[in-house]
Amino acid sequence: MRWMPDVRDSFRNAAGRYSRSSFHTSSQGLQEVIDLTRPKPGDLALDVATGTGNTAFALAPYVRRVIGLDLTREMLDEARRVAAERGIKNADWVIGDAARLPFPDQTFDIYVVRAAPHHFPDIDRFLSEAHRVLKHDRDAAFIDCAPPVPARDLLHEVEVRRDPSHVMSLTVDEWVGKVEAAGFEVESAEARETAWNFEEWMDNQDVAPELRVELAGIIDGAMGEARAQLHPEWREGKLWHAYWHALIRAHKR
Repeated sequence: MRWMPDVRDSFRNAAGRYSRSSFHTSSQGLQEVIDLTRPKPGDLALDVATGTGNTAFALAPYVRRVIGLDLTREMLDEARRVAAERGIKNADWVIGDAARLPFPDQTFDIYVVRAAPHHFPDIDRFLSEAHRVLKHDRDAAFIDCAPPVPARDLLHEVEVRRDPSHVMSLTVDEWVGKVEAAGFEVESAEARETAWNFEEWMDNQDVAPELRVELAGIIDGAMGEARAQLHPEWREGKLWHAYWHALIRAHKR
């Protein structure tokens, strides 16, 4: 088992970049959250690993209140700044761990986590906590990177060297198995393929130029099934390739 760094070391100096990231702020991606969670005006929502609050901001107009939880104080400071700038009054920000949520049982009407579980060292415990804090007969949305296996195996080295806090990406089938094992009923689960801007991905973690070249070489040099899945291409001198996210809606009986 490899040594795991403190995830906060990867994000405490990246808050400004993540609050501007085209993926994290994408209107299409944030609409997916709304479509999966189907929020109601009286709902209390929890956005776990909120980062700089993009998902919480998307939910805020549709719910009574949203709580954004994250381990990294600097990310939450940026979320507070942006919330004040946008005049968002119904969002609160809490320091906390996805695997040890500081809330009572059956507190929330909506649970959502987006683009974060691949950093979590204990997926089963995080899912157990999600189930615990969600009210009965309400819904959760799990959105995270989910490449098919050959592409995942090749991307894993890129992910870890780009950001040492990366643990593992699950396939959609693996996600479904773990979500069901936590006690949820999976109502929908699909993988969404996206054209991925490699340079912006590297920019989010301020990857050094020499390492970028190495990591681009791994993707551009993919062979066989992994290459067919990633289909890397160069556009005006910039590398683009496929990337995937699982979109899962789950119900708690």
